[in-house]
Amino acid sequence: MNQDHVSIWNRILELVQQSVEQKHYNTWFIPIRPIQLDGLVLTLEVPNEFFLAHLESNYLDILKDSLRSVLGQRAKIEYRILVDNYKKPGRIKKEPLKQESITLETNPSLISNPFVIPGIKKVAYDNHLMPQFTFDKYIEGHCNRVARQAGIQISQRPGELFNPLVVYGDVGLGKTHLIQAIGNGILQKFPKSRIIYLSSDKFTNLFIQAIRNNSISDFSNFFNALDVLIIDDIQYLAGKSGTQETFFHLFNQLHQNKKQLIMSSDRAPKDLKEIDERLISRFKWGASLELLSPDYETLMAILDSKLEEKELDLATNVKEVICHNLKSSIRELEGVIVNLKLQATLSGRPITIDLVKEVLAGFSNKVNQEVSIESITKIVSDHLKVPVSSILGKARQRNIVQARQLSMYFSKKMAMKPLTVIGQAFGGKDHSTVIYSCDTVENLMETDKLFQDLVNKLEKIISKSLGVK
Repeated sequence: MNQDHVSIWNRILELVQQSVEQKHYNTWFIPIRPIQLDGLVLTLEVPNEFFLAHLESNYLDILKDSLRSVLGQRAKIEYRILVDNYKKPGRIKKEPLKQESITLETNPSLISNPFVIPGIKKVAYDNHLMPQFTFDKYIEGHCNRVARQAGIQISQRPGELFNPLVVYGDVGLGKTHLIQAIGNGILQKFPKSRIIYLSSDKFTNLFIQAIRNNSISDFSNFFNALDVLIIDDIQYLAGKSGTQETFFHLFNQLHQNKKQLIMSSDRAPKDLKEIDERLISRFKWGASLELLSPDYETLMAILDSKLEEKELDLATNVKEVICHNLKSSIRELEGVIVNLKLQATLSGRPITIDLVKEVLAGFSNKVNQEVSIESITKIVSDHLKVPVSSILGKARQRNIVQARQLSMYFSKKMAMKPLTVIGQAFGGKDHSTVIYSCDTVENLMETDKLFQDLVNKLEKIISKSLGVK
C-alpha cells in the first residue's frame, strides 16, 4: 500500500470533521497521533485511558465509519496509551515521527497542576481546604449526627466506606464545613494524601481552560492522581454536558482505584435535574445523607460556639431571640453575630433584645414574636376539638394522644424550646417522650396522606396566626 499512516489519518479526520462539532473535534480528535499503519490496522496514540474511554463512548461509530470509508470494511484501529502535550491544534503534517515510547511518570509532583495559569509562576500545590473547618468545630445534633459520624469514619478509612459520600440539604446548614472537615481529617491521619476541594463551578472552569489551552491530558492526569476529590454544590453541573462527561469518566477512574469521592448538593441525588442518569446512578453507589435544620438545642450549642469564637457574651433571653428567628440557616446565624459585634463596637451600645431585632431586620422582612407552647396547643385544640386540659393531661384516648403529639411536634418545630421544657409543659414528661411523639408524627406523614394534609394545614394556621416564618 502506497499510503502512510499520516495521510490516512488526515483523510479520516476530514470525514470525522463533517460529523462532529468543531469544539468537540478540537478537544477529542486533534490530540490523537497516528503511529503506524500495518496492513489494514491503524495504530493511534491517545493521551490516557480517560481520553480513550470518552472517545469510544461517544465517537466510536463515527471513527469506525470514517476508517472503513478510507481503508475498507476490514480495517481496524489499535490504540497506544501514552502521555504527551499537544500544544498546536491542526492536522498532522507529513513529517517523520519519533517512535520512542514515553511512559506515564508515577511521581505526582511531575504532573502538571491545572490550577496554575500558563505564563504565571507556578505556586505550591494547594488543596483549597480551610483549616478552621474541623470535626471539633462542627456541632453534632439530631439534624446532622449520621452525616458527621459517617464523615469521621471516612476520614479514618478513605476509599473503603461510603464511597462516594453525598451530603445534601438546604443552604446554610453546614455542608461545606462537613465535607472540608472530612478532607482535613484525612490529612491529619494521612499527611501525604493528595486532596482537592473545589466547587463544581471551579471544576467546570478548569475543564474549559484545559480545552482552551489544549491541555486535556494535563487536566485528567492531575485529577486521576488524586487520593480524595471533594466537589461542593454538585447540582451546578446541571446542563453542562461536556463537564458531566468528563466528571463521569474521572469518577469511574477514581472509584475503580478506591479513591475517595465526596460531594455536596442542595438536594438528594434522585432529585437532581439535568444531570446525566449515569452520574446519578453512581452517586447512589455510596451513601447519600441529609442535613436537616437544627433543633433548638443544636442551634443554641452552635450559637454558643460561634459566640465563643467571636469573644461575645450574650444574655440567655437575647440568644433565644436569635435562635427563634434563625432556625434554618447557620450561615445567617454567623452573619448576625458578626453584625452584632460590629454594631456594639462602633456604637458602644450593649447587645440587648432591641439591638438584636434591629440586626435581624437586615436578614428578614419580619422579626418573629415569641411563639409559646401554650399558643400552639390552643390552636391544635381548637382545630381538633380536643380540650387543652386533655392535651396537657395524661388521657390515652387515641384522638387526645394524637392532639398531644401534634402539639409537641409543632412546639419543637416552631416554639424552638428545649425538649425538656416541652416535656414539662405536657404533664411533666421527659425529653424521650417528646422525641418519640415528633418521630411518630413524621412517620405518619410519610405513610398517611390524610394525616400529612392535616399536619400541613395546621402548620399554615399556626404560621399565619402566630406570625411564624
